[in-house]
Amino acid sequence: MLWLAGGAAQAQAPAAADSVRRPTQDLGDLVRRVLPPRPARPAPDSGRVRPPRAVAVVVLPAVGYTLEARLLASVTASITFRRPGANVSVFSNTLTYTQNRQLVLSVNGAVWRPANRSLWLSDHRLLHYPQLTYGLGSATRTAGAVAMDYNLLRLHQSYYHRVGPAGALYAGVGYFLDQRWNITSQGPDGQPLAEIAGYRRGVAGRSTSSGVVASVLRDTRANPLRPAAGESYLIVVARANLRALASDASYGGVQFDTRRYLPAGRPGNVLAFWLYGEFVASSAPYLDLPATGWDTHSVTGRGYIQGRFRGPGLLYGEAEYRFNLTRSRVLGGAVFANAQTVRAPATGFQRVAPAGGAGLRLCLSKKVGTFLAVDYAVGVQGSRGVFFNLGEVF
Repeated sequence: MLWLAGGAAQAQAPAAADSVRRPTQDLGDLVRRVLPPRPARPAPDSGRVRPPRAVAVVVLPAVGYTLEARLLASVTASITFRRPGANVSVFSNTLTYTQNRQLVLSVNGAVWRPANRSLWLSDHRLLHYPQLTYGLGSATRTAGAVAMDYNLLRLHQSYYHRVGPAGALYAGVGYFLDQRWNITSQGPDGQPLAEIAGYRRGVAGRSTSSGVVASVLRDTRANPLRPAAGESYLIVVARANLRALASDASYGGVQFDTRRYLPAGRPGNVLAFWLYGEFVASSAPYLDLPATGWDTHSVTGRGYIQGRFRGPGLLYGEAEYRFNLTRSRVLGGAVFANAQTVRAPATGFQRVAPAGGAGLRLCLSKKVGTFLAVDYAVGVQGSRGVFFNLGEVF
């Protein structure tokens, strides 16, 4: 983790050099090549020069297919802006409806104050989410999957303040709420279940996890949508759910997420490494146990259906090589491999589940470096699928 976190002084220089080689074309430029040109506008009055736009908005309607949703229609609005002397702030708002009758409204945000003095992090979701689950541990099989249905309100809000007058180290506090209701579980025979793999908490009815968090953050990425070579990221979060805050039980958990980006080959090509872990007490409700694809941005485990592996402890690692396919950087590619292992309450950590794949990157906005990532990944036991993301996966 210390190696992945890197050094602040060492990270800033390569990032600044790489920022000079930003994309010179984006999707809009490609469209303008195909469509007939618009009539030229009259030159603006020299006395009425418009100031440069401070906010960039990318709206991406999409129709696609994923393992957990099947056919889906979604609209994602990415709002990016940069305050004086600060990293790029990003809000990502998504509304999705799927063939499996899943309805998802999510708002994720990272808002930096001027000069990076402080940061607000948000992860808010409202879901109606029928989904399959496969038991506990990473040795489970797809046969005998349990169908679950539930609603979820997630409110995760954190505030971080810089430690010292300069640098990239921050201390944070926050409040996390995960409220689920109308939880139902059905076995392969259609009969309702009161427990899954011997686990009863949060399998039926409702569950509430409500608590405070304390965390440490170190982030040298100028733009989290497109991290540059030389940058790094590290966050460690400790959560204490408390009955005094209306939690069903008082229990704790810890999460760490660390990433490192290295130069590889031609200028702009990046070799990225990611290590992620999450651990909670065995008194947590079933759906609050760490699981594949249930990290903050729902991107762990490309190659597997969301929730494929679940348990009180999860370890995940991934490596990805990112490269440009055109000189203008409007089109790029990536190859990646990942692996995960999950702890079962009775037997501990089980086998490692690997996956890998490749994908394309299309620049949507050259001003802020927003990319559409489309990946195809393959796991074990016949698991495979197409995965979409606005910005790099990590």
